[in-house]
Amino acid sequence: MRVEATSAAEGVVRRALGARRGALTITIGTGCCESTAPFLYEDFWPGPDQEVVGEVAGVAVYAPEYLRRLYPGDDAVVVDLYEGPAESMSIETEWDCRLILRGMGVDAGQTTG
Repeated sequence: MRVEATSAAEGVVRRALGARRGALTITIGTGCCESTAPFLYEDFWPGPDQEVVGEVAGVAVYAPEYLRRLYPGDDAVVVDLYEGPAESMSIETEWDCRLILRGMGVDAGQTTG
């Protein structure tokens, strides 16, 4: 599994790095209500089945085994940014935006196939 990020996603992660004092992590696939949405957390332990699969603006991105199996080898997901009101425990929602995940078959929030 490979992780890429848009410049907008990198920008909001850098903003969080400047605004927070603790260690930041991005986890994918840990949300009960938001499924595989990326979560930007401060001082968060990702869990025993999570492994680092990449980074965004120097912040490690973790994914659980079930998700890593869906994107084997060099298959990529893209961390992007939705700008607008959002509700989540993810840090960037403080600034009316939300990290989102795009991948194979997903473009501009629409699924195909």
